[in-house]
Amino acid sequence: MAERFTALSELKTAFGKFGEMSDLLDRMRGKVGEINKFNKDSAGQDDIGKQYHQTVDRPTKDLTDLLTQVRESVDKVGENGKDATDQFTNTDQNLKDTTSGF
Repeated sequence: MAERFTALSELKTAFGKFGEMSDLLDRMRGKVGEINKFNKDSAGQDDIGKQYHQTVDRPTKDLTDLLTQVRESVDKVGENGKDATDQFTNTDQNLKDTTSGF
């Protein structure tokens, strides 16, 4: 079930966490890069090493690409969420300003 936000500040806090998610994804990509480098350096270039690379290199690249796409999506959602929150804040303030004389 989706969370319910009861205040605009909760919405801002929730979208503020997207930066932390991006940082985590960057660390994950770094670890995958380390594993990939280790695999390339240690498997060798003999027949067994070549078979190993045929099996492992593509999925490792796919994982790196996936993490990159997820990070880009998280960044985009975070930015759009902050923009939406700012619009809500501005609308809320405009409504307060407009109705303050009544």
